Amino acid sequence: MNKARITWTLVGLGFFTMFLSSALKGVFQVYFSDLAQSFGRGRADFGFAGGLFLLVSGLASPLVGALSDRAGPIKTVMLGSLTGGIAFLLLAWFSGQYWLFVALYGLVAAFALAAMSYVPMGVLVDRLFEQKKKSFAYAVISNGTSVGFIVLSPLWLWLQPQFSWPQIFMVIGALFAGPVTLLLWWASRIPMPEKPAAEHQQEGNWRSVLSDQGFYVLALGFIGCGATMAFIDIHLVPLWQDGGASRASMGFSLSLLGILELISGLAAGWLATRYAQHNLLGLFYLMRCLAMALLLVQSSLVTTYLFAAIFGASYLGTVVLTSAICLERYGNQVKGQVFGVLFLLHQAGGFASAQLGAYGYDLFHSYRPTIIVLTLITAIAGLACFLFFTESKHQPAAEPA
Repeated sequence: MNKARITWTLVGLGFFTMFLSSALKGVFQVYFSDLAQSFGRGRADFGFAGGLFLLVSGLASPLVGALSDRAGPIKTVMLGSLTGGIAFLLLAWFSGQYWLFVALYGLVAAFALAAMSYVPMGVLVDRLFEQKKKSFAYAVISNGTSVGFIVLSPLWLWLQPQFSWPQIFMVIGALFAGPVTLLLWWASRIPMPEKPAAEHQQEGNWRSVLSDQGFYVLALGFIGCGATMAFIDIHLVPLWQDGGASRASMGFSLSLLGILELISGLAAGWLATRYAQHNLLGLFYLMRCLAMALLLVQSSLVTTYLFAAIFGASYLGTVVLTSAICLERYGNQVKGQVFGVLFLLHQAGGFASAQLGAYGYDLFHSYRPTIIVLTLITAIAGLACFLFFTESKHQPAAEPA
């Protein structure tokens, strides 16, 4: 098998794995009410499992990054597939024990998702492509989760009345523990194509990372990225409902957001090959800031659609550009770990935002204070990308357009 065929085979496998990995989170969201009812728990109590899943997937990201640096990204993804499959099989088998469900889903399945998604795929792209092509390749792979959300979520909704959650969990577990793990084992035996010699010579350590002000710019921005994404995932529909938005307008807006999410990642990857990445990242954060500010305006058909368009256009761009900058900026020894730490901060921002939105609404009977905080964070992150980013010894100067 020649180098190009190996490269694009692994890219296709990465896209396919991220597509399937969206099931670990999507099936929980669709079956949430059924799960709470089957365990005899209220929605608030059972929501703890979902919150723990979100938090642990972030906490596991640095570990996943370290595994990717040392054992390789494909073996890391294979471990995630195997552990996720086993977790879902056990969830289906022991379907009557609540705290076992919390432990298996909130801890083991959360690790599995982290091991099959953004961090190891970023390391995989870094090892397969030269710097100029990394951003677009990563955008292609990471769009697997977007396509998974668009395709698989309606599938779970269609299956929900016909199959119980233990039956669906059993099928998902068997899929990951069996054929997906075997496919990844086969891929792990494929020799990785050689990279240009210049890229093999990069070295780095955590001391140089922590002394780089660009790392803190990336960290601040990724906290805002995760916080805004989580707020939208959890609180957007209730916010629109409070504003009197119709079901038709909400449905169209969410579809528009999903479509532009796909376009956003690919566009960011393409633009990153032509313009300075930190400036593009700043623009995406300012777009995110504008979208959040629109939620402070009186809800109308125009503002609802405009928010969906702008937020969707910024959605994956921040993830793609942050990963591209991180993987180009830091040395081979630590870049996977650095991206893992950044993704931990991303998930921590999401967890804090979800809680802040809920508590803020209970206290003020409005999402407005939370939205103001998120608007300010994304504005500061956008400006910081323009003002405080400097070239590092590992990051080549941007080529002219």
